[in-house]
Amino acid sequence: MIRDLTESDRNQTIELVNQFYRKVNELELDGVFRIRPRAATKFTDIYFKLIGTGKVYMRGFFEDQELVSLLIGRIEEKPHLEEERSLFIDLAVTKLGKKKKGYMSELLKDVDLWCKEKSIPTIELRAILQNKEAVEFWDKSSFERFYIRYRKRVE
Repeated sequence: MIRDLTESDRNQTIELVNQFYRKVNELELDGVFRIRPRAATKFTDIYFKLIGTGKVYMRGFFEDQELVSLLIGRIEEKPHLEEERSLFIDLAVTKLGKKKKGYMSELLKDVDLWCKEKSIPTIELRAILQNKEAVEFWDKSSFERFYIRYRKRVE
């Protein structure tokens, strides 16, 4: 079942965000990009504070009472573009041992409907190239590669 995340889901949300952050920190990146301890708590709490604004999408897929997958995004205002607004997905993660069961696909269908209701014409996200599992998932999804983002370490 898909539903909005609430304060009562805070601990499960932090746990799932932490799972993603640990995975990112295990990747061999540029040595600078590292997620700080307690970042999952800070990230989660910021989004819970923004829920009432109508500018965030924060929903999860639950098996009974267990949060197994979540998608968190925010509306970006783009007055300089004809599209004017987009939803930027900050985090999309499924619990270890629960992947490939269609939970994220269901959340993506739900976020499409949410964006249609709010007249948001586009959805964007970033994926770290070293996170091959994520890149493969997004390449197989209805999303298309659009930007190339470059990064340089200043030494």
